[in-house]
Amino acid sequence: MNVTERAHAQGKRMTVQRRLVHEALQRTRHHTTAEEISRRIRIKHPRVNPSTVYRNLEALEELGLVTHTHLNDRVTRWHRADAERHGHMVCRSCDAEQEIPLGTLEPLADRLRRDYGFDPDLAHAAIVGVCRACRSGPGGT
Repeated sequence: MNVTERAHAQGKRMTVQRRLVHEALQRTRHHTTAEEISRRIRIKHPRVNPSTVYRNLEALEELGLVTHTHLNDRVTRWHRADAERHGHMVCRSCDAEQEIPLGTLEPLADRLRRDYGFDPDLAHAAIVGVCRACRSGPGGT
């Protein structure tokens, strides 16, 4: 089912603005911010304002086409929902970000379900710590 059909199946329209936002996100290789998406769109479509991009990212997320995550800087990062789901590790020292397979985090998810009755979405947030390079570099442990 293509993007327009998916929107129509959920009773939504695929507006020009939604299509522009979706296409801009499709062209990115990694997570990106709404501001970055807005800048890309405004190169060819200067009348599209940032608030339109935010609203349409949220609408596309409701349609299941995009998803977001929060890394260490608390800025919302967006990516395609059809990309392989993954977790994130962010170094608080150098800000390096590393994607990790959700399977690596599954034991933690199982423990949270078992011990707390909580079903986590571990692809939605980041584990913050210190990366190997910073730990072994000057001043590291």
